[in-house]
Amino acid sequence: MDAAATLGTERRRPAVRPALPWVLAIVLLAGIPAAAGPAEIFKKTCATCHGAKGEGSLAQKTPSIASMPAWYIARQLHKFRTDIRGADKKDLEGLKMRAIAHTLKDEEVKGLAEFISKLPRTPTRHTLKGDTAEGRTLFREYCMECHRYNGRGEFVFGSPPLTGLQDWYIRDQLLKFRSGVRGAHPDDEQGAKMHKRTNALTARQLLDIASFIGVLAGEHDRETPKK
Repeated sequence: MDAAATLGTERRRPAVRPALPWVLAIVLLAGIPAAAGPAEIFKKTCATCHGAKGEGSLAQKTPSIASMPAWYIARQLHKFRTDIRGADKKDLEGLKMRAIAHTLKDEEVKGLAEFISKLPRTPTRHTLKGDTAEGRTLFREYCMECHRYNGRGEFVFGSPPLTGLQDWYIRDQLLKFRSGVRGAHPDDEQGAKMHKRTNALTARQLLDIASFIGVLAGEHDRETPKK
């Protein structure tokens, strides 16, 4: 092979890119001792993308998961591990999460979910500029039945709390439900409900709802718990 051909071959070689955070998480998980506890598993797998406190990251499009109910975390991990969620090629964030979830063992899921549920919730910043007044009206009509008036969710309905999630994440997930990127799997009962609800709304209305939920947390966080 002459010098020109060699140079051409070298030019065609793809540049080596740094490992993505989620790829790094998979590599780290492979090195976790068999007896590692939930805290160690969280540190090596979840914290890489979701943050050391489970606070999430706008740059990586990962939600805050701190203080989410253990039953909801376990259910979502199950959906990722069984390809009910995160299998659509258009769901880039879901694909990453599915790959990581597949590396978890059955016996690790419960402990990990319990650990995350006990992390203190971190405050979120409002980033969306939707019409919160219109969002409030739409929330009452389309969301409150399952997610309750304060957005804290309800186990009976399988609905998670919304007030600890970032407004941009809520908007993105509503759009995924609306398009069928999320919730289209025949075994996703809760996702099917969300797809039906969001399919009746415009992208602008979903923005307004997400913007309202972004400020809803502050309205009810100071409530005195009922005894």
